[in-house]
Amino acid sequence: MSKFKGLIILVLLVAFAPALLWAGGQSYNYYENGLEYMKKAQWDRAIDEFKSAISLEFADRPQFRTYGMHFIDYFPHREMAICYYNLGNLDMARKEMELSMAFKSTGRSKDYWAKISNGEAPPATMASRAEDESLARERARLNAEKKRIAEEQAALDARKRDMSAEAARRAAQEELKLAAQRDSIERAERQHQAVSLDKGKLPVGALTYDPERVARVGERLSVAVLPFENKSGSAEITSTVQDKMITSLYSLKRFKIIERSQIDKVMSEQKLGMTGAIDPAKAVKAGKLLGVDAILMGSISSSGGIGMDARLIDTENGTVITAKDAYSAQNTLQDVKAMATDIAIQIYNDIPLVEGYVISASPTGEIMLDIGSAKGMRKGMKVVVYKEGDVIKHPVTGEALGSKKTMVGELLLTEVQEKMSEASLVDKQAGQTLAAGQKVVAK
Repeated sequence: MSKFKGLIILVLLVAFAPALLWAGGQSYNYYENGLEYMKKAQWDRAIDEFKSAISLEFADRPQFRTYGMHFIDYFPHREMAICYYNLGNLDMARKEMELSMAFKSTGRSKDYWAKISNGEAPPATMASRAEDESLARERARLNAEKKRIAEEQAALDARKRDMSAEAARRAAQEELKLAAQRDSIERAERQHQAVSLDKGKLPVGALTYDPERVARVGERLSVAVLPFENKSGSAEITSTVQDKMITSLYSLKRFKIIERSQIDKVMSEQKLGMTGAIDPAKAVKAGKLLGVDAILMGSISSSGGIGMDARLIDTENGTVITAKDAYSAQNTLQDVKAMATDIAIQIYNDIPLVEGYVISASPTGEIMLDIGSAKGMRKGMKVVVYKEGDVIKHPVTGEALGSKKTMVGELLLTEVQEKMSEASLVDKQAGQTLAAGQKVVAK
């Protein structure tokens, strides 16, 4: 009898295994991840998961079928509204809650709608507003200093054209003074950016694109930041750099960043060093175990000042996606944090979110896209292919809210020209066919 029961269990596992394995990239998987982040009051991370869920299944509704006979209540707009409310963003909270209630009004949505409508923002947002004002004042001060230095340099350049040898000597000394002031301002700007990202604020003027304006299909490029190899002699720096890099990359809202606790667990299980002296092949293996698209690793060196370099490596094939570095004549912990932020911003700007189309997809596997180096694309980058369905309209107002997106698969750019790219298929969704005219978006 026990053998018979065992056989039945085995048959059921075989039958449902594909569905269970596939759950990782489905809308309800992202939705449930978002609920888990909400339990930890990690509102920004929860919003990111809910956005991924909505990109695949837009409408809030009860009894949403996941797999087999398993159903859940699926309300990503409602839960995202609650997250925005807790962050003090009442405008976005109102928009998402209105949308959720248009699909299906619930007791939970009515309770929070009353708070949102009455402007009852959580007390914590008052401190956040004060921080915003402080950061804005510091940004204005730095801009005023930069303008003053530029004006003094311009005036000096004008005087140098008609001056004596003695005057030229004094001018050279003045130029050295202005150069030192410029270095000081640049250092202050890096630190200002580091503080901004620490508080979840995007640094003004430092970024070249807005990730919120680009279509999202599933999750964004997932990255694990490994410990940097420490050649500087300070053990504290390794942990500081890893933590700051994780915080900065996450705050930029471009990538899906793996939490450090998960990274430490895998590295411990694989008996990998925590000082960053890791063989690249073993690092890629760790990245695959973490289930990420890329790993970020690098080194910290000390020679006069302090230098830092970083490489973003694709876990699929071990190729370097991008490499960046930074240097500071100062070697305080604050400078190290600022450099980590600087590198995070460089990586962000070097991997733009670009949209385009499939030009052709031959039976032999040759895939051509209409995006190339002119739009910042490079060999080794990944894109998501998707089909856009009918426009979804508000059931009451008739306003166009968005459209249902069906993921087709993922591509890897193998050759990149100025206005077009050649790609290979990395993964394809069951039942989907790649075809010309379908849309692509950088992962």
